[in-house]
Amino acid sequence: MQSSQCFEHFCSLYNSEEKCIAAFFDARWPTGFCCPHCSHRQFYLIRTRKLPLYECRDCHIQTSLTAGTILEGSRTPLKLWFQALYLHSLPTGISATKLTSIIGTTYKTAWLICHKIRHAMSSAESRELLSGVVRVNWGVYGHPYNPTIFRHPQEQPLLAGGTIDSNDQIIHLKIKQISDNHLIHDRITRLGSLAFTSQYVDPAVTDLTVVTQKFSRNRSNALISLCNRASNWMNLVFNGIGPKHLQSYLDQFCFSFNRVQSGENIFNNLLQYSASTSTLKYPELVSRANHSKLHKRNYFHLLREAC
Repeated sequence: MQSSQCFEHFCSLYNSEEKCIAAFFDARWPTGFCCPHCSHRQFYLIRTRKLPLYECRDCHIQTSLTAGTILEGSRTPLKLWFQALYLHSLPTGISATKLTSIIGTTYKTAWLICHKIRHAMSSAESRELLSGVVRVNWGVYGHPYNPTIFRHPQEQPLLAGGTIDSNDQIIHLKIKQISDNHLIHDRITRLGSLAFTSQYVDPAVTDLTVVTQKFSRNRSNALISLCNRASNWMNLVFNGIGPKHLQSYLDQFCFSFNRVQSGENIFNNLLQYSASTSTLKYPELVSRANHSKLHKRNYFHLLREAC
């Protein structure tokens, strides 16, 4: 009940396109308009279209409010975008099916909006490295019913890294899906752990522990627990996630976790990243690599050979 009341209150704050336009303008240009072509600060306002255009007074190039953002090219009203952003800023998140019933779009439109918002979250997560005291641990999404020494098609090996404070609490989290070329069956290779640390850990870090074995005595129970929380969340809210889009959902989980830990306003933060992240186009989204069928064939082939 409280959550629905908060959503109703949010909708009352952004109940018109004009209010959403003003808020998105401030999120995109927090210090005032800046021409993306020449950096001039003054503009002529053109209101002949659904969304305003801003013509630079120096180079006279016109810029749309949503050009260069995740909303670029979208015909969905800003008011509905704001509602979707708010619902994604909640700890539980929201599925495309539920979003469809709330904002009244088609499922395909809602599904694309959800992935574009996650794209902004992924962009935000890529901008900050793990620093200070860092622990990295093996994790997994999807537990098979009949585990073997081979990697089951439903098993997605992960590496979770966390910045640890003086109270041994995780204050910044990254969970990454491991690419196939860094796996031997379900084991993460040394190159896999090096790829993770080189990409997501600050080079200045001197206190770093990496555990890639499932049952190592040095394992981080806190990181394993967070991987389990992420898995349970994806299964509960989205009825499970396949390998093709898994990383987007892991980034969403980490985005929310990290902002809660830092005490930031998640909606405002998400709005700013949505206004500063280029759009994710549908062909790019659906063309993501998906090797699940290959894994399934290989898994049963290995089982037959073992027998």
